[in-house]
Amino acid sequence: MANKPLEIAIREWENLRSTFEKCGDIGDFHSENLRSSRWFVGQEYEGFIANILEMDKKLPQCGYATSEALNVFAELASNAAEKLGLKEELASAFGMGYGFVRTGLVSYDSLEPMQILFHKMFFPFLGRTFHLDFDCDFDHPLVKIKLKFVFERFRSWQNDPMLYTQDFERFQSIGEAWREWEEINE
Repeated sequence: MANKPLEIAIREWENLRSTFEKCGDIGDFHSENLRSSRWFVGQEYEGFIANILEMDKKLPQCGYATSEALNVFAELASNAAEKLGLKEELASAFGMGYGFVRTGLVSYDSLEPMQILFHKMFFPFLGRTFHLDFDCDFDHPLVKIKLKFVFERFRSWQNDPMLYTQDFERFQSIGEAWREWEEINE
């Protein structure tokens, strides 16, 4: 049983590695990276192990739409983003954004602005006639291209923080336009 969490973590890391392939190679999974990780979302290493086991147990019935999967994906994607060159704050936001679009769940009472932007870039055309598919194939080529686009945007924010402010303002304007459109069409 002691190897079960490691087997699951390696499986999910390899899935993530495939999904992130257009962003760059995140390398092999190393369990010692998790022990010293600063990306845990309100949990210790033992909590991560409990989450990964519970996620795997619920997988046949719930897919990845569980709080345990959110914590696992946020942890792994944050680590992956850091390996690809994002600094701590952006890597964490990227991981949380990935966890959100992967599971459809959030870990806080409200979304952080960078998570919102991640979501809006990943699912750009949302309105009344569009729906989210959080259970989509994350190995699909289009998903990999979308993830690369989002990752490159996060990298650009790191290189030029003013771009983040501009993007946030632009997405707020787009959101207001969608709300007006939906009100007109009610």
